[in-house]
Amino acid sequence: MPEGQRFLLAALDMDGTVLEHESSWVALHRAFGTTEAGEDSLRLYTEGRIDYMEFMRRDIAAWPAGVTRGEIEEILSRYTLRPEAKPTIDELRRRGILTALVSSGIDILAEDVARDLRMDHWLANGLQFDAAGRVLPEGIGRVDPTTKDVAYLKLLGKLGIPSERTIAVGDTVYDLRFLRSAGVGFMLAHSTRVDDPRIIHIEKLHDIFDHI
Repeated sequence: MPEGQRFLLAALDMDGTVLEHESSWVALHRAFGTTEAGEDSLRLYTEGRIDYMEFMRRDIAAWPAGVTRGEIEEILSRYTLRPEAKPTIDELRRRGILTALVSSGIDILAEDVARDLRMDHWLANGLQFDAAGRVLPEGIGRVDPTTKDVAYLKLLGKLGIPSERTIAVGDTVYDLRFLRSAGVGFMLAHSTRVDDPRIIHIEKLHDIFDHI
């Protein structure tokens, strides 16, 4: 670590932040023709009528019977990185700052994106499959979108990195607790603006370097 460096780790949301498109759950619903069911589940979750594990169960149950891991991998492989994502991660690496992807999306996609960008760590929710590769009805909850900070702080604890020496970048109101849990929180202004002096609004990912 360069002498005097303030930040040790930069954590970024995935969908809408390092990727151009929306939720990986939404991408699967669109491919399977189950968008309406997904919107119903999201509404119930947002209203606090179901928890995130139930949200995942409902999403998975809405998909066609017998969906396989291969089908899901093929759909999620169609992701598009933001043009500035790789240069931003490369610059963070050049400065000796670790990087982490923290997402309430699906681990199959998060692992691919983190590998593509050469990020050091990733956190996301999981799918389970039977011996034949068919998706099972129960997901693996690791990152609840409304309490993303819990998963993030747990990761920092394992790494021995104090939260005040990290930055976090997101793009929706679901990321607010996550952003506030870091030393500096950045919100991409393309979709959301919040009135919070602790949050710095940026237009592009590389704008973080104007503040760190």
